[in-house]
Amino acid sequence: MKIGIIGSSGFVGSNLYLYLSKTTKNKIIKLSSHNKYKKKWINTVCKEIKNKKPDILINCASSQDLGEDNNAMKDLINSNLYAGAAFLNQATQNNNFSGYISFGTKWEFDQNGKYNPLNFYATTKHVNDYFLKYFSIKKNITTVSLKIFDTYGVNDKRKKILNLLLGSYKKNKVLKISPGKQYLDFVNVLEICELIKRICTDIRGRKIKGFNRYTVSSKKPIKLINLINILRKKLNKRLKVEIGAKKYRKNEAMKPLKTIYNYPGWKSKKNLILELKKIFDN
Repeated sequence: MKIGIIGSSGFVGSNLYLYLSKTTKNKIIKLSSHNKYKKKWINTVCKEIKNKKPDILINCASSQDLGEDNNAMKDLINSNLYAGAAFLNQATQNNNFSGYISFGTKWEFDQNGKYNPLNFYATTKHVNDYFLKYFSIKKNITTVSLKIFDTYGVNDKRKKILNLLLGSYKKNKVLKISPGKQYLDFVNVLEICELIKRICTDIRGRKIKGFNRYTVSSKKPIKLINLINILRKKLNKRLKVEIGAKKYRKNEAMKPLKTIYNYPGWKSKKNLILELKKIFDN
C-alpha cells in the first residue's frame, strides 16, 4: 500500500518516515512541508494527495502554539482543523483511500478522562475528532485519533523538558525549573512508530472501521522531580537542576490521566531510565 506522511520534517514525522521505510515494503510518500510552502502549503499538499493517491494518510503536522491571542487562534484553527479537513476531503476523492491517522493530546482531558481542555490548542485537537467522525460516516473510511502523551527519543530538537535537561547536562550548566510535581508519561518515539505501523496494517485489513480514539500511554506516569532524582543517581555526571526556581506555567497539567484506552494489544515496553541514560551519556 501507499502511505502518505504529512509533517515528515517534525520529530514524530521524521522518525515515522524512516521507520516505515526500513521495516515495511510499502511505498512511503513524503508530502510537502509547511515550512517550505507557508500560505500555499494546504493547496500544495492537496494537489499531491490528488496525484499520488495514498491508501492511508498520517498527519503529523500541526500548530502547537500555546498562545490564545487572535493570531494564535487563527493559526491553530487553520493548521489543526481546516488543513486536516481539506486533506481528508481531497483524499476521499480517490477510490483506493481507506484510512487517516492524526494526533491529539492528553491535554484535552482532565485526570478522569472527561473533556476539559487545558488550552485552545487542546480544544482544536478535540474538535478535530468530530471532523474525523464526520468523514468516517459520510465517506465510509477508517479514521484514528491518537492521544499522545509525552514523547522522547534521539535527535529530538524540540524545547521539551527532557531536551532542556539534556542540554544542561551536556554543557554542565544549571537548569532552573518549576517545583516539578507535575506528572509526565513518556513513550519512546520508536514505540509510537511501531504502533502506527500496526494500525496501518489493521486499517488495510479492515480490522478496525469507522472513527477510533486511543491514548498512547506508558501507563507509568512519573513526577518530574522523581525522574530528576533517579537520573541524578544513574547518570555518569552530575545533573545540575535548581528545582523550584521557576513558577509553573499558566496552564500546567499536574495530574496523570487515570482513564487509559491504548490500542488493543499494544503496550510500551522500553525502560524510560535506561533509554534516557543511553541518550544522556552517549
